[in-house]
Parts: sequence; structure tokens; C-alpha cells
Amino acid sequence: MSTFSFLVPTHREDRPLARCLNSIAPQLGPLDEVIVIGDTHDGPLGKVESLVGSYDHRFRYVAYDAGEHDYGHSQLNHGMALATCDYIHCNDDDDVWTPEALRYFRAYTNQFPEPRPFLFRFQSYLGPVFWVHPGWFARNYIGGHCLLAPNVPDKLGAWGTDYSGDFDYVEATVNAYGGSSEAVWCEEIVALARPA
Repeated sequence: MSTFSFLVPTHREDRPLARCLNSIAPQLGPLDEVIVIGDTHDGPLGKVESLVGSYDHRFRYVAYDAGEHDYGHSQLNHGMALATCDYIHCNDDDDVWTPEALRYFRAYTNQFPEPRPFLFRFQSYLGPVFWVHPGWFARNYIGGHCLLAPNVPDKLGAWGTDYSGDFDYVEATVNAYGGSSEAVWCEEIVALARPA
């Protein structure tokens, strides 16, 4: 059975982080992990650290000051280096995992046991569901929420520093496995961005 590292960047204590963590907590297996990476450029995030500490041993908090704010992307790059499980999935602190997300992850990784990228769909708060068409690999039409990436360090892309830097991560990771035609395109929605 594959194991999963869930990474969440956060930068302020008033973010709906608990909602995000609560969406994945009941789905976790005994060897899965959740890593919350706090952007401490403006100072410590004591309340965030306490919140993460209120969960069980599978949750941990890491502080990381990249020297600037970049949408949490530097925090995610740092967190990927700390991930210990077979696969990595990233989500924002104001988003949630769907109730069946981890069931889908387990089913697909069992079906395809060789490490390969899986591209799932996510639902934007604006309405659109990303990705739109299988194999359609374009900036702003696929993002970090979509990718379940094998935790193979030399095949993990890096998050860029601009708003759409998640695409840089997705594109580089998928290309390391031969491109979008070699990824497994999965119809299921695994994340909801900023649900009402």
C-alpha cells in the first residue's frame, strides 16, 4: 500500500487552516503524514503551530522564512524535501480535500504500482473544474491541486515564485516521467478551492 504526504503552506493565523486539515484527517492511514509549512517572514505563527500540534503524530508543523512572500511556493519546495511518504499532494490552507480524495489516491496507486504522476481534477471556487480535457496541459488550466506526485526527489519539479508557479511544478514533474501523455489522467475531483 502506498503512503501519502500532504503538504499545506500557510502565512497568517487567521487563515481557515483547521477546515483544510479537518478535511484530510479522517482519511489518513497510519503511515500517512500532513506537513504544514508556515511562512514566518513576518514573524512566528504560534497559533498555527499550536493548531497543528492539537492533531495526532501524523501532523507536523515546520517554520520556513524564504525571505519574501511567494504564495506559499517556497514553503512547498521546502516541505517536499521533508516529505517521507511514497506520494506527495499539495493543497492551500483555504482549500479542502474532498471526502473521497484519499480513497481515489489509494485506488489509482494500487492499480499503477510503478511510480508515475497522477493528474486529478479540482473544483475552483469560481466554478470551473480543472483540468478541462485529458492531455490538455496548459498554464492556468491545470495546477498544483491536480498533481499526485511520486516522492522521487530527482523527478520532482519546483514551485515557481509567481502566482502560477504551481504550473511550473506540475509541468516539470510530469515531464520528468515523459510528458502529459505518460501521466494517468483521473476524472475524480480531489480538492475544492475556497469552498463557501
